[in-house]
This record gives sequence, C-alpha cells and structure tokens, in this order.
Amino acid sequence: MLRDRIFRVAWEETGRRLDRVLRDRFPGLPARSVRFAFDAGAIRVGGIPAPKGRTLREGEVVSADALAEKEDWLPVPCDLPGASVAYEDAEVAVLCKPADVHTEPQRPNESGTLAGFLLRRFPGVTGISPEPGLTLLTRLDYATSGSVPAALTSSSLDFLRHEREMGRIVKGYLCMVRGEVAAPMSIPWEIRAEGGEAVRVLRGRDDPDPHRWTAIAPIRSGNGLTLLRATISRGKRHQIRAHLAAAGYPIVGDRRYSAVPASGPGKSRLMLHAAEVSFRHPATGETLRVSCPAPDEFGVT
Repeated sequence: MLRDRIFRVAWEETGRRLDRVLRDRFPGLPARSVRFAFDAGAIRVGGIPAPKGRTLREGEVVSADALAEKEDWLPVPCDLPGASVAYEDAEVAVLCKPADVHTEPQRPNESGTLAGFLLRRFPGVTGISPEPGLTLLTRLDYATSGSVPAALTSSSLDFLRHEREMGRIVKGYLCMVRGEVAAPMSIPWEIRAEGGEAVRVLRGRDDPDPHRWTAIAPIRSGNGLTLLRATISRGKRHQIRAHLAAAGYPIVGDRRYSAVPASGPGKSRLMLHAAEVSFRHPATGETLRVSCPAPDEFGVT
C-alpha cells in the first residue's frame, strides 16, 4: 500500500544526498518507488519539492508522499484489448503486445499492461517469480508492438534467462524508415545510456560484443521510405531506434530520435513491430520460432 513518510534529518546525515539518505532509512523500499516519487515532485525538504542530489542539513524535515511499497508495483491481472497468445505449451508462451501499452507497470498499481495480461492468462506464473512480470524474457517500448516470450515454469525461466545472456534469443523486427536502404548492412556502433529517456550512439566506435549490433535488410523501398527487417539478440534499450537514426534512417513516427513528424495514412504510430522471436525450447532444445502478425499499416500480407 502507498504510505507517507516524514522524518527529521539527523546530525550524522548532514551533507549527505537526499536519495541516499532515503535509501538507508527505508532499505526495503524499491528504488523505482523513490525515482517515481522524485519525478512526481512528491519528495520535499521543508515543504519544497527537492531533487535527488539535494544535500541535507541537521534538523531539516523531509516528507515523502505516497511512497509505493514493493507490492504496489506488481502487475494487475487484466484483459488487454489487442493482445493475444501466439504460442503456448507447458513451459513457455509467446504473447503479442499491441502498440501503446506498457510491457510492465511504470507507476504503482497500473493496470492495462502486458504483464497483467500474462497474469490473467497464466496465473501460475505467480509461483515462479516474486515479480510475475519478470517471467517476460524481453521488453518492448510502449509504442512498439509484437512478440514477447514468457517462461511458465521455474526451470524454463532459469534456462531462458541464461539463453538471453548468451545472446541466443533472437528478435526480428519490421521497421518503416525514412530514406532508401539499398542493401543489407550491420550497424555495430556502441550505445551509451545518458540518463533520462534517450540513449546516445557513439558513431565510429564499435561495440566489442557483436550481439549488441543491429543487422538490417531492406524488404521494399519507394517514395523516400524503406520497409526493412532488423535483427538483434542481446539488444540494449532503444537499440534499433537509436542505431537506425544514427545511420540516417530514422523510424517513421519516432518522436525521440527523429525530428521529422510522422505523416501519411496509418503513420502516426511508431512504425516498429517485433515480428518474430526465436529461441531454444527449454524442454526439447529445438529452435522455436514464433511470429506475431504485423498491423495493417505495415502493408505486409
């Protein structure tokens, strides 16, 4: 449940950062609860919203409104319009996520997430992970649609987490980009998190791990646009979006990495779809390849 907290800064806390004092005073509090509260301006010193790096003085009063406990971040079981199950057996499932849906809760007690849909369809996953959403093996951005595999047993979860670390869960995406891509290519540049939502691509500096590279191949081009397939394995956050933009082929509808607004019928969304995922089945060892149909706006039949 959400709880308010208030305390007076002790002498030994003088000069320390506010976020670190909060972490020490409330060690059981999820880090994302503190981040969420700072972003919402809900943590105050002397009644004034304070940044996380604010240094404290003895005697100051710190108040935090409605800090979320761990259970407040658990997925809420829900039906989810547009979501479906592309594959299931006793060990694994592959879900099809619609666009404009969070994979996991991004705020306390959030409903309408893919993790909540997983919980509604497969309630048994609550017994294999303290956080049911963690049985999802990949994460898609809010605006991205497509395939997300999930483990349904503890042994499958352990196996597939290892496969993920080894770069053996391969994801194929459909992207509509600006510019005409003439031939297949690989984008090897390193990606660095800069804080905040966006990432930075270090053009000319190759990532030493080839599993972090993005392979692209054109499907068709015309009118200054290309429909292409992008393949990644151990993908980083926003990898395909950032790599394509840095290569001069921003994804249509990408408001974060492209300065060009989306235009044309059906092009208001981010034109990125996780069309296919392949991995070794945890029980048989055979390669399982599952697809989620592309939305109509991609023009793929």
